Amino acid sequence: MKKILALLILTSLLACTENGNKNQNTENENIVNVNEKIFVKLGDEEQYVEMTGTSDQLPVLLFLHGGPGWPQTPHLRYFNDDLTKEMIVVSWDQAGCGLSYMRNPNPKNLSKESLVNDSHELTQYLKKKFNKEKIVLLGFSYGSVIGLKLAEKYPEDYYAYIGVSQLIDSDENWEISMQWLHEQAEKSRDTADLNQLIVIEQNRKAAGQIEVDEFMDKYKLLVKYNGTIYNPEIAKEIEKAEQHTYEDYEGYDWYEAFYYTSSKVKTDGFKIDLTHIKSIDIPVIFMAGRHDWNLPGEVAERYLESLKAPQKEYIWFDQSGHEPPEEEPEEFNKAVIEIVKEKSR
Repeated sequence: MKKILALLILTSLLACTENGNKNQNTENENIVNVNEKIFVKLGDEEQYVEMTGTSDQLPVLLFLHGGPGWPQTPHLRYFNDDLTKEMIVVSWDQAGCGLSYMRNPNPKNLSKESLVNDSHELTQYLKKKFNKEKIVLLGFSYGSVIGLKLAEKYPEDYYAYIGVSQLIDSDENWEISMQWLHEQAEKSRDTADLNQLIVIEQNRKAAGQIEVDEFMDKYKLLVKYNGTIYNPEIAKEIEKAEQHTYEDYEGYDWYEAFYYTSSKVKTDGFKIDLTHIKSIDIPVIFMAGRHDWNLPGEVAERYLESLKAPQKEYIWFDQSGHEPPEEEPEEFNKAVIEIVKEKSR
């Protein structure tokens, strides 16, 4: 009798194990790795979209790059691959830059409005493709202008909005940035730089706005004084990612595309003012580098304090300048993973 009972128990255990294995195998069969590099028609323009994740069941993160006209795809591959283990990372080369530009260097539709509209269209495409009710939105630098507008206008599409090096008021950023540069040039007793700062400001006032040439002249000085990338060694890694690692970006002229896109998008100079956005109906998280003097984080921090949102958080990266995703990738990846997991439950 004991032998019969033992045999019955053993048979039952084997059956449970077999059923468990079948369920596990079935679950594994339903998991599909995501690794797509395709062109999607957005706003009647074929635009490059890269989607990467270890499972199509993961939450979706749409990354809006900066510039305008400075794609983030090579950087995300190089520095932020860990994100793809916890989410489907969508990197999009907007019209007028990156692989979109290499396919079509003269898109018919390219403006501030078209970038927002294309982003909205891409959001709908992603929701349908991955059968998601909502996704998470991340805007970096100029992409944060697009992102904040989307978050305000279409909160039903997003679990949360993450603004990295968030741009709020270009004039205020400019004044703080120029003051910092003046202090650095004085400390260095660099008369040439001090004179150049005077010329930059004179040209800006004469034009009545920040033009691309003045922006780039100031940017070069920021680079000189480590006001964009805080650690110069990281700058070398960024250059490696952009120009020497990925075959599909070899031969891509980054500055040609940047100037082209700027000429199309910045019809009123580099003037940006988002202070009229007073409330957003989804969680808002801003991230900034302590040493970012291109878009000083204190401007966005003050704005976030007054913004009405169901949840708000400001995250500082102490060893970063303008580009926390590349300058502190481990900490950045960890922070984004925690946010996406929490908000997309």
